[in-house]
Amino acid sequence: MLCRVLAHACSCVSEILTIQYFELQRSCLDEIVPLIESVHLCHDVHLLLQKRRMASEEFDKKNTIAELTNQAIQEYEGLQRRHEAATKERKILEEERDEAIKRLDAFQQVSTMVIEEINAIQEQLEIERTCRGSAEALASKLNKQNHALKRQSMMLLSQLSPATIREINLEDEVEESDELSVANCLSTMCQTKISELQSHLQLVLREKDHLCENLAMLKEQLEETRQELLEEKRANGVLMDETVQQKKLLRKYHRVSKLAVEEFETLQDNLNLERDLREGAETFARAMVVEQKMLKRQSQILIQSTTPSHALQEALNQVTTLTKDLETLKQEHQSQIKKLEEKFSSCETLKELTALRCKLELVEEEKRECSDESSKAQAEVKDLRFTVQELQKKLETASNPSHLPVPPCLPPPPPPPPPPLPTLAAFNPLR
Repeated sequence: MLCRVLAHACSCVSEILTIQYFELQRSCLDEIVPLIESVHLCHDVHLLLQKRRMASEEFDKKNTIAELTNQAIQEYEGLQRRHEAATKERKILEEERDEAIKRLDAFQQVSTMVIEEINAIQEQLEIERTCRGSAEALASKLNKQNHALKRQSMMLLSQLSPATIREINLEDEVEESDELSVANCLSTMCQTKISELQSHLQLVLREKDHLCENLAMLKEQLEETRQELLEEKRANGVLMDETVQQKKLLRKYHRVSKLAVEEFETLQDNLNLERDLREGAETFARAMVVEQKMLKRQSQILIQSTTPSHALQEALNQVTTLTKDLETLKQEHQSQIKKLEEKFSSCETLKELTALRCKLELVEEEKRECSDESSKAQAEVKDLRFTVQELQKKLETASNPSHLPVPPCLPPPPPPPPPPLPTLAAFNPLR
């Protein structure tokens, strides 16, 4: 009976011990699982902290990129305003140039009309001169004929008797004397008229010489203005090319700014997502830390309540081995994560940063070029203004006769013509 009781007691004790062993093993496994989970959570928290640091660095980079893009946009707007002001000034200068060309054309037309009038007056004077020469030749012929007739009449009168002289009709002679007196009067009027025409001709010739000199000066000025206008056209062509280049650069700025804004928006979206994930991971890590503390307290209570045994020692040994394995796995995992982070940073972020830096350098170089071109355009606009002002002054001096040089004093009039030759009526003895 005692043996049976002892055997039954031993079996009960062994069953109790096995139950306790399994319970301890289960409790150890329950403790090990949250420890493993806590280790994983710590690793996740570490990763989240690293991601947070990376996100903060990326956020700082994004802020710098945003500031640079804002500066580039502001500089682009300033350059665009300068370009608009330069185009307005160029349009004003072109209008002034067109007005100056119109004035020059009108002045040239007036000068051609004056020259035509002078040529017509000169032709009339030449015609009058030829008429005067022909009239003088006729008068000299008539005088010679009168002298010859006078001699013949004197010779005939000496041969005739007084009776025949009385029978001669003197009416024709009176008529002839009247005609000769009229001719004499007409000759004096013609002489006065011819003298007046000669004086007028001399004045007109002097005016013509003066106008020819002025016309030569104006032609020289016109050639100079044409050369200046050609130079201005070339300068305007250069300005147009520069404006086209500036427009191209402005389009490039616009594209680069759009790309920078799009990249900034994508980076901001990624940052917001990472921020949300970080907040969720922090809340989850806090909850897991609280649970870990509760499990630690429970494990301490269980360890204090139970007596150490072989099963507990084995469980503790297993826990230590598992913790070592977990640490090794954690180190391997961290090394893999570091390698992946290095690869990721070297592949994507560095590429993006280098691309953004290259874009920023291009933007700065284009901005410098635009500023240099705008300064050159302003200098050329100033030069064009100065040339237009000089052309306007030249046009004013050419259009206003008061500014022209004063002609020299007129020479004294020519001497009066000689008195007319004695006509046939003066030597007629029958009067």
